[in-house]
Amino acid sequence: MSLPGGSDASTSANVDERFLVVDTRAHQSCYLVNRVIKSYLELFRTPRAEAEALEELARRAGCPPEAIAATVRTFFQRMRRAGLLRSAGADFQEESTWVFIPGQVLGEYRVGELIVEKPDVALHHARQVGTGMPVVLKVFIPQGPRASRARKLFEREFSFMAGLAPHENVCRLLAFHPGEPCYAALEHAGSTPIHQAMAETVLSLPERVRIGAEALAAITHLHRHGFLHGDVHSRNFMLTDEHRVKLIDFGLSRRSGDAAEEASVPHGGLPTFMPPERIEPGSLSISSRPGDMRSEVFQLGVLLHEILTGHEPFSKGVLWRRLAQAIRSQPASRAVRTPEGERIPAALADVIERALAKAPEERFPHAVEMLEGWRAAQQCGAQPVRARERVRP
Repeated sequence: MSLPGGSDASTSANVDERFLVVDTRAHQSCYLVNRVIKSYLELFRTPRAEAEALEELARRAGCPPEAIAATVRTFFQRMRRAGLLRSAGADFQEESTWVFIPGQVLGEYRVGELIVEKPDVALHHARQVGTGMPVVLKVFIPQGPRASRARKLFEREFSFMAGLAPHENVCRLLAFHPGEPCYAALEHAGSTPIHQAMAETVLSLPERVRIGAEALAAITHLHRHGFLHGDVHSRNFMLTDEHRVKLIDFGLSRRSGDAAEEASVPHGGLPTFMPPERIEPGSLSISSRPGDMRSEVFQLGVLLHEILTGHEPFSKGVLWRRLAQAIRSQPASRAVRTPEGERIPAALADVIERALAKAPEERFPHAVEMLEGWRAAQQCGAQPVRARERVRP
């Protein structure tokens, strides 16, 4: 389990407070949990065997282990599947409930190691038989009463990808198999998410600016064709071995302004990338209203700040209340220096500042114009783009 920013449990007596908990496997997802669940999870900061955890809980509860064994086992299964717990010495492949094993042939692909298992899907490394081309297999896992709806969303993701024009910074769909098992073969987009590379890799300022431009180009491709990605954050942009950007995960993508899709497709987004208009004042809900292109421009501003500086612009404290307040009312920290100490040009910082404007109408209207501003800021003698300037209709 990973709890960003340490514990703030003593700062509030409000039992309804929510805390951010991050997926341990690849930091792909964040969850909001109440104080009770957070306290329960705190018992397992250090991975331990299920039997050991059961004994510890029974000792604390003052009851025999067999009295709570069934409940604890169910809890472990659900928390492991969500990525919030991992047993000591556990191998992700052994924990998987799916049947694929390395070496198995699925269609024209030879299955490799399990990358990650999430609710409803599992991702595997694989290679195309004959050519040896590396791919990623995304496999649907039918389970529970919501399996039918989840299957429709899964199939919809690859229908969207199949209809999207190719772009060098967008992960390609290679094949989709709608039968049983239901799976898609995707271009191998690299193994390093941008957020990890930006914090851990030594990069020059020009290289960071180029990576930012490629990330912008990927969302620009969608916006230009009238689509929203639906889940813009730095975990959904990968870097290939050649340090080229690839946008992944189109499970929440939809046509901009389509009311039917807006009502049927869940709204995504990590808490630290949430635009202020999607946070209701005083609400404990991460996302209470749908986003639009200006919402994704805000998320791109967070992304570019992270690419240039190595960190996000808003506080990452464990309390959701504090993060939500910072996003809604506090100015974003200005992008000043890269992790290597290079000073970020004011023109580039101004583009990010405008994208992070609290009022949507003060941002770029879409990624197309934002990319133009980014490229202009790269040019010698470019005029700064101020956050206070109003966007023309």
